[in-house]
Amino acid sequence: MSESSSLIIRGQNGDDWESLYALLSLNEVALNTSELPYVSEDAFRDRFASPPANTHVLIAETGLPSGRKRIVGAAWLEVQARPRRRHVARLTLIAHPDMAGSQEEASLLKATLDLGEGWLGLRRIETLVFAEDTRALALVQAHGFVVEATLRRYAIRAGRLADGCLLARLAHRQGEGGQHEQEA
Repeated sequence: MSESSSLIIRGQNGDDWESLYALLSLNEVALNTSELPYVSEDAFRDRFASPPANTHVLIAETGLPSGRKRIVGAAWLEVQARPRRRHVARLTLIAHPDMAGSQEEASLLKATLDLGEGWLGLRRIETLVFAEDTRALALVQAHGFVVEATLRRYAIRAGRLADGCLLARLAHRQGEGGQHEQEA
């Protein structure tokens, strides 16, 4: 678990699906994901309440003045199941519009990369970002992701076909001990 002034990054709990459903239902969040918008609560619960064994979830939550907690972001690492691709995971990151572009969003991404590379032993992490989402592109590129392909007319976004960028990050290892380099 990681904590900044009021941000806590933790693993997913079984009852987080309701807050995740509300977060993914926000128009600004749905616009920048490749998830189907307006999915039913039952379908969402079935998919997100208990992720499969090869999917690891980190939740970013913040404290409210009332003392309650509010989920403001989430990141999924889906490790590839095929034996020759078990060193690779697909990253999905969502953030509440109030958190988008903030240090808290960067902290969630950094914690997810640490989980993937430091704890799961991943050598490659891939993510897909819409080409028009310059904020998300800048965020992942600042953390070592490189554009590998542009997927023309990848998905419908805001009523029209939009391009997607496939980005990847290779784990930064040094020496024989496999210790991580310190990030700036």
